[in-house]
Amino acid sequence: MSWSFLKLPIAARIIFLVVLMETGCIGLQSKCQPPLSQECSHAIELWQNIINSIIWANFPSEIGYYRSVVWEDDFDNAWVNKGHEINITRQFLLKLSHSQRICVAAHELAHLKLGHYYSKVGIIMATQPPLRNTSYQNHLFDHYGSTSKKQTAIIAEGFGFNEEEEADQLALVFVRKLGLDPMHYLNLLLLFQHSSKGKDLNIQKRVRNVENILNI
Repeated sequence: MSWSFLKLPIAARIIFLVVLMETGCIGLQSKCQPPLSQECSHAIELWQNIINSIIWANFPSEIGYYRSVVWEDDFDNAWVNKGHEINITRQFLLKLSHSQRICVAAHELAHLKLGHYYSKVGIIMATQPPLRNTSYQNHLFDHYGSTSKKQTAIIAEGFGFNEEEEADQLALVFVRKLGLDPMHYLNLLLLFQHSSKGKDLNIQKRVRNVENILNI
């Protein structure tokens, strides 16, 4: 960090850091951007179609506002960190079934609709993104399952359990209105719970909450 930055007034430094976190928390990733490869083009279109299907069913007047963003990195995650962008890694997108993609997109869209990103501006934390493989030793657990301590990429993470729970509840509304059986949403959470070997307490709580909503 330069000495010129350190000479700035404290208030100016805080504003600078907030803007930096808003725009640069995802600094060690490879975003799909022009000129697009065939793989990136396909993934962006696929993810956008999933997002649009939820929007058409729930708030059609906003079609075209929410934009798919795909990243080419070796981990599995989806997240939001801007008011109209819904991010996902290509490898995660391709691993999911059609119904699972809808559930993930509904959850992330719910975060945006609930204003969770904006409620956390200025206190977003850098965290390692979840990685899915067959080895769970020395792993942490987060938004979509296990997180390898060896991962070096970082993403913006500012949602607590209550916000995840709220997003689950609204996502179920989106899923139902689309005509998808909400059991698909529960089954996806159960998959994440299984991948964590029962070590992710937040996923367990989210599963119980969704089961209560579905009267299971």
